[in-house]
Amino acid sequence: MRCDQCDRKITGPPVKTATRTLCRSCGDTLDGLTAGVLSGADVGGAVATAGWYSSLRERRREKQEQRRRSGEAPSGTGS
Repeated sequence: MRCDQCDRKITGPPVKTATRTLCRSCGDTLDGLTAGVLSGADVGGAVATAGWYSSLRERRREKQEQRRRSGEAPSGTGS
């Protein structure tokens, strides 16, 4: 399955919208754009929010991957 936005092969669970199937990265961008618009921002503000949100999610994924590789318990499990 390929992302309808960037045409990359989707690995892992896809992000489904009403009309499209997206990869995680494009789904994060869409979420950020949506949050920016809903907060009342203009187009520039919505794009900035999308970039901020996408980079935040990417950093979180990288940390989770590092924890998984090192064998650490996920945060929030009380371990």
